[in-house]
Amino acid sequence: MNTRKDFLITSSVFALAPAIAAASPSTKPAKSDELRFDFDRSRFNEMLAKPAKHKQCFGATKIEDGSVMNGMSNTMNAYEQYLGEAPGSVHTAAVLYHGAAIALALNDAVWNDVLLPTVKNALPDLKDQFKDARPGKGNPYAKQFAGMVARGSSFFVCHNAIAGFAQMAGGALKRPAENVHAAIMAGILPGALVVPAGVMAINACQEAKFTYIQSSL
Repeated sequence: MNTRKDFLITSSVFALAPAIAAASPSTKPAKSDELRFDFDRSRFNEMLAKPAKHKQCFGATKIEDGSVMNGMSNTMNAYEQYLGEAPGSVHTAAVLYHGAAIALALNDAVWNDVLLPTVKNALPDLKDQFKDARPGKGNPYAKQFAGMVARGSSFFVCHNAIAGFAQMAGGALKRPAENVHAAIMAGILPGALVVPAGVMAINACQEAKFTYIQSSL
């Protein structure tokens, strides 16, 4: 993929863009370059450099009942409970990118006001990924997410995916994409860091000597 536009077009979440745009002709889509953010590179580098005897990175594109967090927990439990390693000896990191997985790192307000209405109205192919969600009940994985952060795990969220979803949601909800993007960015859960691209974060993790496993495709 050569450009951000290429990435967005090929994402499974964003494949329905023409249909949404046709259904909402009065909503002028924002250009992808207009949906920008300030990348905290220093914090990113600090998270990657956190001392740990064992480091493992998980890539996730789907929610899949929070399976990426189950995998992270399994790694930590194996070292701590069976191999006698002390808590904190394992640093697990998840890169949430490309598709629905970014929802794992979003708060209740974003789930209630943006994600679920958009999936219901415009992205029916993703409904199975949100089967545990209930209207008005927020993110059903937030407690599990907070628990992993408390154990020292890191989460990196792809901004390309956020920007693409903001475009989708803006058309579906008849709201400016900039407004939706701002709401999503304000709704990132504590412990998660937005990165320019998930694929970049995966590469950076590997360069920082994390082993890598793709938990969903």
